Amino acid sequence: MQIWHMEPFPCGDRRLPHHVFPPKKITTTQLGALAGVQYYKVDLEDTASMKKRLSAVKTEKNVTFTDVFTVSETMLDFDDKMEQFYEAQTQKEDVISLVVEGTCYYDVEVEDDSWIRVQLEKGDLIVIPKGLSHRFTTTPQNFVKIQRFFSRKVEGTQG
Repeated sequence: MQIWHMEPFPCGDRRLPHHVFPPKKITTTQLGALAGVQYYKVDLEDTASMKKRLSAVKTEKNVTFTDVFTVSETMLDFDDKMEQFYEAQTQKEDVISLVVEGTCYYDVEVEDDSWIRVQLEKGDLIVIPKGLSHRFTTTPQNFVKIQRFFSRKVEGTQG
């Protein structure tokens, strides 16, 4: 996981890093203090460790439903979907995502028009608190598989 402040008004391809200049990286501790975002590294190869971490998060966040969501260029209306994902939104429950494959960005808004970009890769688990404005996009590879966790079944999910 890498975290940095984004340039105020990014132009061009949103799948690029869009660092402020000079780059201003921050730690997971700083991200937690600024935005309440929690981060965990999950070793997907160590089944016992993975189950222990996921069980703790599920219990703490009252998770009752999970799904696996893949974003790739093979999706119907890929460009339209990416536009929707990049629209800033807030949720009524925590957004909990584990990257199973690939790489993506979650951007969180810490103040009006002040965004922090979080780059996630395989094994990164993020918890974005309910009510925090955020958005999502892929990297230029246009591929990520995410396991999502919900405290209730969400319309449009399978299972």
